[in-house]
Amino acid sequence: MQARHPDTLWRGDPSRREIALTFDDGPHPRDTPRVLDVLAKYNVHATFFLIGNEIGQNRHLVKRIHAEGHGLGIHCHRHLPFPFEKPDALKNQLRITQDLIAQACGFSPTHVRPPYGFFTAKTKSLLAEWGYRLVMWNCIPMHFLQPLGWTIQQITSSSLSGSIIVLHDGHGHGAKVARIVDTIIPKIKGLNFDFIKVEQMKRNGSHGQ
Repeated sequence: MQARHPDTLWRGDPSRREIALTFDDGPHPRDTPRVLDVLAKYNVHATFFLIGNEIGQNRHLVKRIHAEGHGLGIHCHRHLPFPFEKPDALKNQLRITQDLIAQACGFSPTHVRPPYGFFTAKTKSLLAEWGYRLVMWNCIPMHFLQPLGWTIQQITSSSLSGSIIVLHDGHGHGAKVARIVDTIIPKIKGLNFDFIKVEQMKRNGSHGQ
C-alpha cells in the first residue's frame, strides 16, 4: 500500500529521532480532556484528527486543543469510508468539518486521515484537487481490543524513528488511551526521542515511506 502511494504521508524521516502522536475520532466530552491533561503534564504536542459531527457540542475542546499547541486535522464528518461517498458528498463532508474546526478555533486544517484508512487512487486525486493532503500511519495498535500492556509493548518495541502513531480519544476509549500515553511518553522520551506534530514532520523532510 505504501509503495503504491509514496506521496501520501505514512511516516517521517526514519533518520530523525522524532515521533508524531496522533488521535482519531474526537472530540469526546469526557475522554479528550483526559488525553489533553496527560499531554500537558509532559509538555508534548500531538495532532488530533476530528469527526465533524462530534464538534457541535464540543467546540470548547477544539479551541482547547488548538490553544494548547496541538495540531488539528480532518478525520471525516460521519465516519464513513471515503470510497463509499460520491465525490460531491465527500467534498461537502470535508468542507463542513473544516469549517466547523475553523469556526471553533480560527484554524482551517488541510491534513486529512480517512476513516478506517480506506482510500483509493481516485480518492487521493480528488483530495489533492480540493487542496487536502492524506496522512496515514505506520503504527496503529489495536488498543480497543487488546490489553493495556500489549499496546504499550507494541508501541515501544516498534521502529520508532519517524513513526506516526495512531490512538483513539473518541468512542469512549480515552480513559485507557490516557493511561497508555501516560506510560509511553516517559519511556520514549527516555530513549531521546522528540514528540512533534504532523505538520512539523512534513517540514522536517518527512515523506511517504
